[in-house]
Amino acid sequence: MLHRDGLGRRRPRPGAWLLGLAAVATVAALWPAAGTATAQAGATAVDPVTGELPNFTRLFMFSPVINGIIAGLSVIALALFLFFLLTINTMGMAPPSFINGVTRMVINKEHQEATRFCRNHSHIFAASVVLRCVENAGKQHSVIMDMLDTEGRRRADILWNRISYLADVANLGPMLGLLGTVRGMIKAFFSLQRESGSIDSMALSVSIGEAMATTMFGLALAIVATIFHTIVRSRVTRSLATVEQVVHNITDHIKREETEDAA
Repeated sequence: MLHRDGLGRRRPRPGAWLLGLAAVATVAALWPAAGTATAQAGATAVDPVTGELPNFTRLFMFSPVINGIIAGLSVIALALFLFFLLTINTMGMAPPSFINGVTRMVINKEHQEATRFCRNHSHIFAASVVLRCVENAGKQHSVIMDMLDTEGRRRADILWNRISYLADVANLGPMLGLLGTVRGMIKAFFSLQRESGSIDSMALSVSIGEAMATTMFGLALAIVATIFHTIVRSRVTRSLATVEQVVHNITDHIKREETEDAA
């Protein structure tokens, strides 16, 4: 499903590409050839001499397709987390140089210059919000505040949608783990030998091990991605609060102008 941003351009719904990746994982997990490779990889899961449990690599190879996608999502989650840490902050969303410059212009009643200044710095988060204020400086303060609230919500929604990628990763982790669990349990049931009524313990242990391994990896991804999302979300909240305070200071200067002109 497509949405439109503030410029009217069509953009994909956040998380759509992750859902596509999950669909690919589902198809790959059900592919018959993957089962053969998995059984071969896990045939010697436990050391027959020492009885040691399988290491990380062997656990991964129980279900290389699903675990590989989980590992890829882990890399994506880490990359998104680092990107958001570098880009979502007060210095990036409302740089002091920009705020001081536009405030000076507003105090000097240079609204046209302030408008051009905001348009030239459209990449800054606060620029579009301040632009709405200075463009309508001659209107009543209540009208300016309504425009400020509308534009601020629009910009904040874009930011919240952007960080929702981490939430999508956190949601997909357990789903992929559950997919591997169901697949492993199905293999475990089919490993029962109906002809003799006995159980092939090796095939059964490999299938159950595969089920537990994918669940472990999926839950680990979900936990890490949730922590990342919580940290970024708190960072967004603090940054938006700071930007809101700065923009309100500029609107206060515009209100003083309105009061001075009325007097």
